[in-house]
Parts: sequence; C-alpha cells; structure tokens
Amino acid sequence: MMCNMSDELLNGSAKSNTSRVDISMVTSPTIAAPGANSAQPLSAMPVDSPDSASPSSSWSSLGKRKAEDPPDTSLSSRKSARIGDSNIKIHSIAHDRNLQAYFDRKNICFGVQWLIAKLVTHNVLAYPDINIPHLDKLRGTNQEATQRVAQVFARETSKGVAEGYFVKEKAVLSPWKELDREYEVALAMGNSFDGFQRQADGWYGGKVHFSATLKAIDKNTRTPDYRIQLNLPELGPSSRLMRQYGSKNFLRVKVPRNILNKPQHGLVEFFSQHFLLCGVVYRAFYAKDGTVFLVATNASTGCIRLPSHAHPPPPSLEDYLDWHNPVYYNTAQTVAKWSSRFALGLSNSVPGITITRDNIIYLKEEDPGGPDMTDGCGYINKTGLKALRELLQWDVIPTAIQCRIAGAKGLLLLHPDPSENCSDVTRVWLRPSQIKIEYPQTQELSPGHLIIDVLRSSHMSSPSRLGAETIVNFAENGVPHQVFIDLMKEGLDAIVNSLLDWDGPDAMFRLWDSIARAGAVVSSRLAREAGGEARSRGFAVKDDDIEHGDDEDDLDAVIDIPRSVAWWGDEVSGCPSSLEETVMVMLDSGFTPRDCPVLADKLRHVLKSLVDNYVRRYKIEVPMSCVAWIVPDPSGTLAPDEVQILSRDSKFRCPDGTESNVVLGDVLLTRHPCKLPTDTQKVRAVEKPELRHYTDVIVCSVQGTRRFADLLAGGDYDGDKAIAIWQPSIVSHFNNADLRYSYPPVNFLEKNFHKNTLRVDEFLEQHQGMKIDDFIPHLQSFLLGGLRDISSVGRYSNLHDLAVYTLGYGHDDTIRLAYMFCNILDGAKSGLTVLPEVMKRDIKLYQKRSPEWKENIEEAPPETNEINVQRPRGMKEFVMDAILSHARSYRNLKMQQVDGTFSEIHGHRDSSLEKPWQDAESRVRRVKYSNGDAALTMEAELSKIRKHVDKMREEYKKSIRRSFSGLKIERRQDILRSLARDFTAAPDLSSFLFFSAEDVARLKASYAYIHDSSQFPWDVAMRELGMIKARSLGPSKTVALGFYDRFVLKRSALR
Repeated sequence: MMCNMSDELLNGSAKSNTSRVDISMVTSPTIAAPGANSAQPLSAMPVDSPDSASPSSSWSSLGKRKAEDPPDTSLSSRKSARIGDSNIKIHSIAHDRNLQAYFDRKNICFGVQWLIAKLVTHNVLAYPDINIPHLDKLRGTNQEATQRVAQVFARETSKGVAEGYFVKEKAVLSPWKELDREYEVALAMGNSFDGFQRQADGWYGGKVHFSATLKAIDKNTRTPDYRIQLNLPELGPSSRLMRQYGSKNFLRVKVPRNILNKPQHGLVEFFSQHFLLCGVVYRAFYAKDGTVFLVATNASTGCIRLPSHAHPPPPSLEDYLDWHNPVYYNTAQTVAKWSSRFALGLSNSVPGITITRDNIIYLKEEDPGGPDMTDGCGYINKTGLKALRELLQWDVIPTAIQCRIAGAKGLLLLHPDPSENCSDVTRVWLRPSQIKIEYPQTQELSPGHLIIDVLRSSHMSSPSRLGAETIVNFAENGVPHQVFIDLMKEGLDAIVNSLLDWDGPDAMFRLWDSIARAGAVVSSRLAREAGGEARSRGFAVKDDDIEHGDDEDDLDAVIDIPRSVAWWGDEVSGCPSSLEETVMVMLDSGFTPRDCPVLADKLRHVLKSLVDNYVRRYKIEVPMSCVAWIVPDPSGTLAPDEVQILSRDSKFRCPDGTESNVVLGDVLLTRHPCKLPTDTQKVRAVEKPELRHYTDVIVCSVQGTRRFADLLAGGDYDGDKAIAIWQPSIVSHFNNADLRYSYPPVNFLEKNFHKNTLRVDEFLEQHQGMKIDDFIPHLQSFLLGGLRDISSVGRYSNLHDLAVYTLGYGHDDTIRLAYMFCNILDGAKSGLTVLPEVMKRDIKLYQKRSPEWKENIEEAPPETNEINVQRPRGMKEFVMDAILSHARSYRNLKMQQVDGTFSEIHGHRDSSLEKPWQDAESRVRRVKYSNGDAALTMEAELSKIRKHVDKMREEYKKSIRRSFSGLKIERRQDILRSLARDFTAAPDLSSFLFFSAEDVARLKASYAYIHDSSQFPWDVAMRELGMIKARSLGPSKTVALGFYDRFVLKRSALR
C-alpha cells in the first residue's frame, strides 16, 4: 500500500538525506499526575486511530497501582503507533516513501535496503536514480540478495575465489545469514515472539551490529548540524536487549572525538529527535564513550503499517524502556542512575542457562547501615557452573562468572556450602548491592530476564605488567627508581635476546615460539574465529579504532560489499596479515633470517616495534605477579590484612626460581586507576583449607571496618581486577601510605560538584500532564547524559598527572584532583557535574603541556611551541623521568645490537626458489632436440606465464603506493587480496598442454621471485614459495589450515 503523505513531508534522502521535516499527527497521550484516579498506561491511552493500538505499559502514572493490576509488558502490535501532534522534528537518515512502498511490494529484504541506504548516506546514490525494474534482481534472502547490490548499481562484479577459501572468515564477518535466521525465527514464533533466545542447536540472535558515524555539516551558523553515514553491518557480540528485540532494531552511532570535544556541540538536542531510516522511526535511548544507541520504534511515518521488513515488529519507545527498566517500579532511584541502567542490557554477553524465578534467592544485607563488605558479588552453586561450562565449552569449571540476570549484575561466586553444590537444581544468590533494576513480583518475567547472561568466566594470568600510574605509586611509596630501571632493562633484554637467538639445532623452533608469544598469535587467531563470543571464551580482542573511519575519497571502500576481517590472512596467496604471523609462516617453511633477506627485514620490523612499544608505553613486566578478579572471602576466615592467591595450575614464579600454584608472604595489591597513595596495599598472602576450591581469583578478607576493595581505587567485587605482586625487589621496599588519603577532603563534593539528586518520582511529577512526545526529550536529556562533558575525564586525568609532577604525589591539590577524576568517571551515573568555576580554576592552574615522559606515551604529540612542563627545582627526580632517560639510552644500545646482527646478513638469491623456472626453461631446451613443435608450444605457455607475472608486477606497483600503509588494515587486506586473486586467476589454462595447474602456480611464484626482489612475490604467492622451499630441504608435509592455525610449540620440547 502506498502512503498517502505529501512529498513535502517525507521526501527522504533523494536530495538531502539529512533533512528535517515537521510532522503534525494525531493527539498524543499525556503523563498522568501522581495520585490521579485516572491512572492508566500511556500506551493504552486512546489515540485517534484504530490502527495505533499498543499494549499497555507501566509508564503512565505515578499514582498508587493496585497490586492485582500488573502492567502488561508484551510486545507492541504489528500496526504502528502514530507520532504526536507537536511538530516533531524528524531527521531523515535515509528514506524515500515511494521507494519504500516498492521495497515492501517486492519483498526486498532489510539487508538490501540497508546497503542502498548506505550508498545514499555516502552521496554515492540518490533514491530517485534507482530503476524500479532493477529491484527484481534484488529479491531473495539477505544472504542471496545482498551479494547482488554492487552489481545492480553499476559496480564491477566482485572477483570470486575458489570454493573453500575464506569460509571461516566469511562466517565470522558476514551478517546476512544471521539476519535471515532472525527473520525466520520471528516468523515461526508469530504473535508469541519473545526474543531470540538460545535455540536447541545452540543458536541465539542479536549478533548483527548496525552502525553509523556522525558527520558534521559545515555551516556558517551558531547551531551545529550533523548527518549520519551508515556503515556495513557486521557480526559482533550479542547483548540482552539485542537478543530480545532483534539485531536490526538497534543502531549505534559513533561520534568522533573532534565533535565530542567541542564545547557547544548540541549533541543531546540533535539525538533527541526522531530518526527515520528505511521506513522505521528510531529513537536514541543511551550514550556512552562516544557511542549513541538508537532503537527502532513502532511510531508511524504516516503509513498505516510498518514496512514489511519490520519483523519482529519494534515496540513503542515506552514499552521498550519498560521491558528493561520499568519506571514505575524504580522511582526511588535518581533519574541519572535510572538512565545508567540501560548499560546492563547493552553489555556484551552470551546467553547461558535459564533459571526459574523461584531459584533466585535474594540475600539480606549482612550489616544494614554498615560497610558493604561483599559489594557486587553473589553466589551460584556448582550445578550451575557445571551447566555453564558444558554449554559454553569452557576448559574447566570456573570459580566465578561475571553476569547479568534479571535486574542484577556482578559476580556469582562458587557457593561455599557443599550441600548446595550437590543439588541437582541450579540456584543463584543475589545480594542487595547487585540489584540495579526492580521488577514487579506480581508480574511474570520474560524468559530474557531469567537467563544467566555471561560476560566472562574467572581466569588468572601471570606475569602482569605495570603501567605508568602504578609505577609512580610504587615509587612514591618507597620503591627505589633503580628497581624499575632494572626491570625495564630485563624486559628489553628478554625481547631482543629471544628474537636474535638463531644458533643451535632448535634455534628456529625457539624463534618461532618467541614470535608466537610476543604477538599473541594463537590467541588472536582463536579470538578472530570466536567472533562475538571471544570475550566470554577468554580470548583477547584488539579494539577497533573508530576515529579512523573509511577514507571518504575511496569510493571503492564505501561501496564494495566484500570486506576482510582485520588481521585475517589471505587464504589465496597464503600470506598472513600481521608481521608476526608472516615471520612464523616463513620460518616453518624452512626460511631463516640469515638466508632470506625478506624474512630478516620483517623480523627486524617486529623487533623494532616490540622494543619501541615497550619503551614508549612503560609497560614493565614483573615476573612475580599476576592479575585476576578480586572476590570477598565466602568463609570469613581471612584476617583483615590477609588474601589468598591460588591458581589451578603451577604458574607462579617463586623467588628461588621454582614454580608454584600458591602465593605466600607479603604481596602488593593494586588496580587501575591508581591515582591515590593508598590505591596500592601491602597485605599477607596465605592459604586457607576452607578456600581450597577458590582458584584463579584473589580472595579478599571481609573482616575489619571497611571493604578491602574500596581501598583499591574505590573498587568493589562486581568484576574488578587487581594486580598482585610478590617481586621481592618491589615488595620489600614498599610502605603502605597513610589511610587518610583514602578519604576525600572535607566537604569535597559540595565544594567541587553540582549533584543532580532528582529522583524518578520527582521527575515524573514535574512533567505530569505532559504529552508523551513532549516528555520523552526531557527524559532523553538524562538518557543521553553520556554525551555531556565527556572530555572532563581525560582532562582531569591530565591535570592530576601535572599536579603529581609539579606539586608532589601527596600534595593536597594533587589528592583533590585525583578525587575529581574518580568522581567524574562515574558522573553520568551519580549525577555529578563539575562546578564551572572549579573547572575554570583547575584549567588555569594545571592545564599545561604535559611532561616529556607523558608525551612519550602519546601516539601524536601536540603541535605547539609551548615547552614541556618542568619539574620544580628542589624536588627529587621523578621516577618516570629516570625511566625515560635510561630506557632511551638502553633502547639505543639494544637497537645497535639488533642492527649489528642484521647488518651481517647479505642479500643473496635463494637457488631453490629459482629452480622451478630454470628447470622449465631447461626442459624446453631439451625438448627442442627431439620435438620442435612441442618446444614451441611449451615456450608459448611459458611466455603467457611470463607476461601475466610482468603485468601483475606493474599492477602491484600501482596499487601499493606510499599512502598504502596509512589505510585501515581491512582496506589494505582487500587491495592485497584483489592482487592475489588476479595473480592466481590467470593465465587461462584451458589451452595449456604441457604444464598443469600446479606447475603453473609454482612457475608463476618462481618467475616472480627471480625478476622481483621486492615484497611482490611474497604478497601474491607466499604459499607456493613456502612449498618450494620446504620441498627443497627434504621431506615435508602438507597441513590443512585449520590444523595449522592451532599449532603451538611446548616449551618442554625446545632445547
């Protein structure tokens, strides 16, 4: 059905895809006054259309609700609820009302519509330019139809590769199969739809991320304006809210730092609008760390029904907010805190086991009015942990998990009662400190609320590394500078010596293992394959830097659908993406740094990068240390100054050189951020029989007058990690600071902050009688509070660093600035904002150019003529200055060692790589004597190979320009893969008589190596060159890539 709405109202993005239009609709419901007899859910209030019916929600009033009249939290109906009559501003991201009708009529899937909208937002395509008959080519499932978008819109056909290549990578990257599965599940469930929870085959939904980037529109006006550019959707971690409502009902918009840091950016006002995309209205409901989260709603754009792709149907914004965080039942919270709770539903998690409401036991406060000694940590019985291990395929049964369940968050620790752990039924015990959202006891909870959503399981790593803040803390508490200088030198020695150890029968095996460990190669491979479940399975994942978006001038990067996963190797050429993996592949093919200049050059780059990063980032490794969650003592047997650090394996290095699974004696515990003198505590590590089952966590005492975790930078037990150090050279010199530093200055909050203590019930009372469409923007001013003053966190961290450097670590102003930083960190949740006069004074006093040691950490030092702040005369040498001075000189010394080693390598040709081509030419010469015609044919085939390789070498030179290294890793990979595909695809072998496909592949690689000493042969034919080398050395074995990617060398196997 076509929408009967004027072109002036909604003409989409044909001419301006960021247009704002005023829409006048039907009368909106209003907020009822507290205590009003007419109390009823907002979404159930009458509107002027029979098609706009929406199920009730708990929103409507603050009056006393009867206990027997619980709110209805079911999903909204298929029909859309209409927008109100208050001249609502709609920001059109990408929409065309006429084309949307054709999309619906031809059943064009959402994936295709999104890709078209993406082209529109990048000004590559305009909706009126779309030829309607061409839409027939785009019909089908997401997995089928999205592959044809580039072809339909006059793009070249994407180059195919042989079947079997990039299978795992495509599975990790491509969102289309997931979208199809979500659509099928939603259709099958029909009106009983209640989320994409885990199915019998293990599948669950909410793993497709639809994202966009905010772009500023340059206008000579006071009020800033913006547009939104869509990105390619991709697979990622799931979350509770995305599983409940579906992937495509969420849009996350990244706001670049240069916009966030503007003083008058107007972002809250901008994101308080309605956003129109592909026929659906989205509303912003949360913001954090420069990302704004939008949810699809059933608000009408003038059509009677939502678009056909809107299945499952999105809820009303009111019902959506109610499902996760019902306003009526959480009125005692401040509005700021209520708003912050949406982070719980967006936490990256995997759905675990389902538990009945009866098996969630709510513990009472142990000491009402006293210190909360167990803040953030509850219990789960061993039955539940076993079930989670089996479901999530963990290697061992963990001691604790970090999770979300119902309205609670934090850790669930193994229950201390053996009888509970023998139960056949999973039970969890929640403490009051863990309950963040209250749900009505009389209302049945959704299945999505009763699933244990797992963030990660307990694990312990050893050794750990110290950052600059921790080093400063240790030094200011008595640890001599020379201790850190010696550790720094030991760390550099270990890096350089392990990668220059080339002698002995096992030298290349040791080098291969050292590279694998230095680059965390195996865990990175597993993390790439695990995709969105990497964190829950304990794998480290590199964060994507969103500040470096697609190059706007590179239209191929904007339009093309095929895109590689960062750091995933090229399965066509066999060349890995990372330097470390490339070195490993060359080593296990039989090349050595001494006989292969290309390998030597790559190894030198790896070494230089490791050395420079070690020096620049001040990440000093401490051999006798570990990092793990801190948990409260469930047995109550630890004394106030005692902890237990017990590992499942013998991984702890002892002072006598042996290894153990338990730490005993004096130990330092600290955590990040480490800004106060008391943020590190020296305690005694002991072993208690009652705690023998609590491994891979750091158990802290619950005795005393204060929660121990609170001393560590105001920590708690909801998943905070601590570093434990028992290195004698550090611990023996360390002295605990006076505990007075662990308390904020007198009247600190009153003197420095404005606190918004407005409660939810007060907020709703203030806006009583207001129409819902007028009310929501007032609520969004809190929901989007994370967009305000986001630069204050980094600013006060820098101000504190400068005060430490110029005033001293324990100076009153230094301590105040540390507390300023810590309170701003949680400002959005606590409702705290810095008083303008305080901010102005602090900036005037302490905003100066950073000390030289601090700028050494930064990727790009500021471009300014201002000199670095100087340490005042009379103050003792600052520890970081001492480390920087020694690190630079020692770095130069080690690099001289590196350069000296590599200077002894003389470039020479590898005869084994030249041999295949030389043998082929020799074969032609021999055949000439017996069969001239055959020789001519063979020569013609070699000529085709020669011409193709020469052509590809020129293409390579054109593609790999100076600016190549500045491109995003995915784009670099795409360019290299395209070259490798072209190199592999030709010449046409259908007319070849004498050389097989395997012969030609080997000959192309050999000829490329003979005639090009650059990186070209390796980038397009790494696998073939490796096979040639391995065979030349004697017996070799071909290994399937899936096996190879999991190969590791045990240290015990190395001599």
